[in-house]
Amino acid sequence: MNRKLILVIIFCFFDIFQMISHEKTVLSNVEKYKQFGLVWGLLKYHHSEVSKGNYNWDEIFVENVDKLEGVQTQTNLDSFLLNFVVSVEESKIKTDTNMDNVFTKNFDYKWIEQYSGNKELYIKLKKLENNTSIGSYYTSKSGIPTFENEKGFKAFDYKIKSHRLLELFSFWNVIQYYYVNKYLMDKNWFSQLEYFVDDFSNAKTNLEYELAKTKLIVSLNDSHSYYFAKPVSDSLLKFKPPFEIKIVNDTLVITGILNKLGKKDDLKLGDLIVEVNGMDIKSFQKQKIGAKFSSSNDSYLKKWANRWLMRNTKDSIKVKIKRENYITTKYIHLYKTFTDKDYSSLPFFQIEKEWQLIDDNIGYINLKTISKEDITKAFEAFSNTNGIIIDLRNYPKNISGDDITKYTYPDREEFIKVLSPLGNRPSLASFSKPSISIIIDPFKSGGKNSKYYNKKIVLLVDHTTQSKAEYIGMAIQASPTCITVGENTAGSVMNIAIFKLPDGTEFRFTTMGAFYPDGTGVQRKGLKIDHYVKETTSNFTEDQYILKGIELIKK
Repeated sequence: MNRKLILVIIFCFFDIFQMISHEKTVLSNVEKYKQFGLVWGLLKYHHSEVSKGNYNWDEIFVENVDKLEGVQTQTNLDSFLLNFVVSVEESKIKTDTNMDNVFTKNFDYKWIEQYSGNKELYIKLKKLENNTSIGSYYTSKSGIPTFENEKGFKAFDYKIKSHRLLELFSFWNVIQYYYVNKYLMDKNWFSQLEYFVDDFSNAKTNLEYELAKTKLIVSLNDSHSYYFAKPVSDSLLKFKPPFEIKIVNDTLVITGILNKLGKKDDLKLGDLIVEVNGMDIKSFQKQKIGAKFSSSNDSYLKKWANRWLMRNTKDSIKVKIKRENYITTKYIHLYKTFTDKDYSSLPFFQIEKEWQLIDDNIGYINLKTISKEDITKAFEAFSNTNGIIIDLRNYPKNISGDDITKYTYPDREEFIKVLSPLGNRPSLASFSKPSISIIIDPFKSGGKNSKYYNKKIVLLVDHTTQSKAEYIGMAIQASPTCITVGENTAGSVMNIAIFKLPDGTEFRFTTMGAFYPDGTGVQRKGLKIDHYVKETTSNFTEDQYILKGIELIKK
């Protein structure tokens, strides 16, 4: 027999086999929910009529999810999805496939290809993929997404599966189409969808439901996305230790203690906890804190670890403690409340004033609460100093970057590039500037100043430097004499969006991407660091950040 004819017969047989399999294989509920949620989300953000808010799209989701129980095979599901798509008014299509000068790393519509066997459904979905004739009911058309029309779902009940799935797909789709930092997640967003569907569809209790939601938010890897529901906190943080801790490298140091309760377990200030429940501190932190708090990087986890790491569901916890040459493993008591008021803490070095001279002729400015007027006074007083240390291990309350850079720049300078989502092209973004740039460019700072401060400026940052603080930090870093000292910052720089989920929960995420003018990204990484501070368990009570700043200025 002719070889080509044999190959044709084989391929035909294979196609027939696939078609039969397509028609007869019974789909899992997870797969049905997943495919329907994808199509529902595509229409929400791409369909000209749905995106105008002309339909109660949440109600329609709940009604149709319940109908999926009667759908068995992929062929049946294709028909169901086609009927769903054509049940809404025909979409006005204005196609734009031009990808020049746009950011495409979040563009992901490959899932539509699975419907290529159903020509009518496939064509309709493909047209929506590139449709730009869309409304702004569910998000704005500006470069900063807003979601004012997400009001929640009336009579939401976590006990109802369709309501839980609505919660999931409302969250999943807004991230799919409007989270410009999606490409930076540890795990591919699409690849996690089946696990999320399984968690939400099978959640039997309020705790299981809240844990599924927590896992969803944690997966964003965004330090702006804090969420810690009461059922979760109650399940993890019932009992607390009679002491405070600080993470120094991979060790917990007892920095403050209620003396009577501490004495009960022979605990002292300065004791080093090197293991908890048989795990090293790094592993324990990852298991307990990293799985419950969304964070752009490990440095930011310290914020929550210092506060929650030693809390427990039981009234005791197993620790390994090191004190000089003495090491012991034991259970220590934890408490719901404390009556002991006899408190002691380690003597930390601290500068009380917002600005002052330190170490002979070095200026120090703390940006946390300083006013614009005091910044002016400080730079006037520091004009002849050997250098200035600017402390940004905080969140400035009263100032902007311009209040600093007008003294530290010789000319107006670009300090940041910003990636913004395109309002009429979901999943795409660009580095274009906002309309206000016609009047003044918000991504530039400083001004012409022949008398700018040209001695060394040392900027201090750590894991508490976040959001507005990081934005101000980027502006200060563009000063020609700036050196940055510290540890990785929180890695969540720009504006936040607030999205109300169907159950009424408001969650936040970073709406834009921040980059240095040279193209280096800041989201997740944090600010560029010139000199990392190495704290040890023997030197951390003295401010190693300030000491390093003094050393660099004196060099």
